[in-house]
Amino acid sequence: MRDETEQHPRKPSGMIEKIREVSAQPVVRNTVFYGINFGLQILTQFGFFALISRALGPGGYGIFASVSAIALMVSVFVGLGSDHLLIQRLAVDKDAFARYFGRALAMMLMTFVPAIVFAFGVFYFLDTGTFSFFGLLCILAAECIFRKISFLCSATYMAHDRAGKQFAVDNAIMILRFLAVAALTLTADTVDLDTWAMWYVCASLLASGVSLMMVLKDYGLPRPVFSGFEFRQGFLLSLEFTSVSGIRDLDKPVVVQLLGPVQAGIYTAAFRIIDAATTPIKAALYATYTRYFRHADKGAEHGIAFGLRVLPVISGLGIAVAVFIILIAGYVPFLLGSEYEPAIGLIRLLAAYPLLLGAAGIGADIMRSIGMQGTRVILVFLSNFVIVGVVWVGCDLGGLEGAVLSRMALQACIVALTWGLIGRKRSQVSAKPSSPGTP
Repeated sequence: MRDETEQHPRKPSGMIEKIREVSAQPVVRNTVFYGINFGLQILTQFGFFALISRALGPGGYGIFASVSAIALMVSVFVGLGSDHLLIQRLAVDKDAFARYFGRALAMMLMTFVPAIVFAFGVFYFLDTGTFSFFGLLCILAAECIFRKISFLCSATYMAHDRAGKQFAVDNAIMILRFLAVAALTLTADTVDLDTWAMWYVCASLLASGVSLMMVLKDYGLPRPVFSGFEFRQGFLLSLEFTSVSGIRDLDKPVVVQLLGPVQAGIYTAAFRIIDAATTPIKAALYATYTRYFRHADKGAEHGIAFGLRVLPVISGLGIAVAVFIILIAGYVPFLLGSEYEPAIGLIRLLAAYPLLLGAAGIGADIMRSIGMQGTRVILVFLSNFVIVGVVWVGCDLGGLEGAVLSRMALQACIVALTWGLIGRKRSQVSAKPSSPGTP
């Protein structure tokens, strides 16, 4: 008689089974999509950056980067945060698309003209090089109108956890801008800022049109809504993201004013290399963004706990990216030209920047999801004033190296303050007595 204790055939186990289980999770699948998404963006963005930096030279590229930085900051107020509100609301209610998408388009229509007028007021006090009024208008239209429409479409797919479609939208604008600069450099002996601005806005217009058609095909027509807008939350989101944009790029005009366009071009090139290297970190942050709101919907402690689980993953990626940056820094002049050789040392100084950026990103997502939006806005808004002074002093004392080190020090302070505030909130939530009936 056969042994009754004979074991049944064992199911597949071990490393392969674990990989299958992990890869089946939506957050992992979306992280892979976002990784591929940002990977392709790196190729197109770096190709775009390499071509335009060579075509314009360090001086022209420094002016273009300075003008673009201001345009991107101002563009955040177009729509008054309605694109980010759409992500937050659709993350928990997918049926609200028509209302929130229509409201976002309506708010963009009402705010883009004041935003462009304000931007020209800022340009009056800055060194805009050989840009004419027409050239500046093209850059503003590309960033404040067409890029915003593309981002709204990308936000729609993000809120629906459709990373594949978001991949197509995000890369459409990058690929078309890359093709525009490639066509321009191949057909023109020299490239001036105004000519480039015209090609830039045309590529942005085409990308936004394609993105909009994709969303309308997938989700139907929006419903124009001019009432019920959450002005307070929208304004706070706008203030936060324009402040984040300021922290990211407001140092570029400062360097232009103090050290000149050529030095600013080298400084910006170093940061663009670092920005490209943060792709894995951005992928993980994007893949987890909507989940903060779902966890926090159960209570602030759940949102904080989710962020703490993500933090070690992001930190590991940041360390790996830092090593990669140090190894590839010396090859930058071969790609951009010998005039960018001074960027090598700056890139190595910035190696730890992606790690700081990842920690700050997780903290920001936690604060948005657990009702600390106002505190977050105050922190990043004040940082915009601090960065001007800090980078100014850094430039004055140490040139480009001083500017980089002062910028790194400010980012480290932002991370420390962010997590300090989250720790305080966590203690307050833990200290609250349980409600009647709960164990």
